[in-house]
Amino acid sequence: MQMLEADASDFTHLSRAIARLPADIKAKAIARAMRRVTDTARSRLVKRQAPRIKLPAGVIRKLTTAHFNAGGNTQEIIVRSGWLPLYKLGATQNAKGVKVKLRGSYRHAFISTMSSSHRGVFLRQGSERTPIRELFGPNPAHDITNNEEVYLPLVAEVVQDVLLPRFIHELGRILPR
Repeated sequence: MQMLEADASDFTHLSRAIARLPADIKAKAIARAMRRVTDTARSRLVKRQAPRIKLPAGVIRKLTTAHFNAGGNTQEIIVRSGWLPLYKLGATQNAKGVKVKLRGSYRHAFISTMSSSHRGVFLRQGSERTPIRELFGPNPAHDITNNEEVYLPLVAEVVQDVLLPRFIHELGRILPR
């Protein structure tokens, strides 16, 4: 069994050593570390969202992109996702409407192919001559904005677990031996 011991002076020495590094090396190391943090945040977000919005993780993963913008002294992780068409969730037409796995039934809805060859689940509002609109399932980005208390700890967890160790790792790769 190995034991690791560290005291506050170790962290003080480390912070002083990092402060003495040239700005371009620090910028390169933080950019590389942030790319890893972004990938980790995306994968943890997908794992946490899958049971919440009742979709397979692979479906959410295809919809969700994450990247970071590094400008000056700021970094931000942006998560964007699109609306998931109900048709892609395995919609089936029945006599009363459309049934979608894990989502339920939609009375009076129908599956149709548009002239652009786009297939989807549609619903007509009102009488026969009113326009139709496509029906969509959940949007993973909306789940984040509507449930910040669930996802803010995720950001703190990723930054705490991944950012500093990865930054130090990248510094070790950049600095000459």
